[in-house]
Amino acid sequence: MFWNKKKKRIEKIELTEKGFQVNYDEEITQFQWSEIEKLTGFKVDRITTDDICLKIESGNKISFATEEFEGWRIFMTELLNKFPEIDKNWESIIAIPAFERKETELYNRNKNVG
Repeated sequence: MFWNKKKKRIEKIELTEKGFQVNYDEEITQFQWSEIEKLTGFKVDRITTDDICLKIESGNKISFATEEFEGWRIFMTELLNKFPEIDKNWESIIAIPAFERKETELYNRNKNVG
């Protein structure tokens, strides 16, 4: 008997020399810290739990990462160091109330300049 075993999807965010890369199911998007234009935090309702997410925008690149991605905590620590204007408690802030998207702009280069 053959079992249809589904391959686990790759969900990983990792630091690089000058930035980071998002690997979503072998589609890799690379970013340098200096090119980040906008960061948006939000939640996705997963029926019984919420998933904290981050939308990353830079030029013509957009990528998403969630708290379930391998490397999320290490990435978050570095992100908050690189962008000190982001509230260090942003994940907790958007977590309440439960099951509500609560999209929040964390960083916008155009708004944060002069």
